[in-house]
Amino acid sequence: MKALIISDEINQFHGAMLKSVLLILSLLPMSQGILALSNATEGSSQIMVGFFAISLFSALFVLCFWSALKVTVLRLQQEQISSLEQSVVKVYRYIPMLFLTAMMSYLVTRF
Repeated sequence: MKALIISDEINQFHGAMLKSVLLILSLLPMSQGILALSNATEGSSQIMVGFFAISLFSALFVLCFWSALKVTVLRLQQEQISSLEQSVVKVYRYIPMLFLTAMMSYLVTRF
C-alpha cells in the first residue's frame, strides 16, 4: 500500500488552517456565555454587560476574520508541490472563510 507523503510546508499550512477554524469555533461558546450572562443580569446591569459583550465579541470576530484571511492568502512554493496537492490546496484554503461566514450567519439567525 502506497502512503501519501505530504511536504512540511503543507503540514504547516494545515496547522494554520486548524488554528483558524478552532478560533472561529470559539465564537459559539463565547456567544452562549454572553447570552447566559445577559439573561442572568437585570435592569441597568444589562447595559454594561451588553456593551462588554459587543466589545469582546467584535474583537474576537476581527481576530477570526484576520486569521481566516491570513490562511486564504497564504502562498506556498509551487515547485515543491505536486499538481494534486496544488488543486487540493486551492480548494482547502477557502474553508476558514466559508466556515466563518456560516458561523456568523448561524449566530445572526439564532439571536
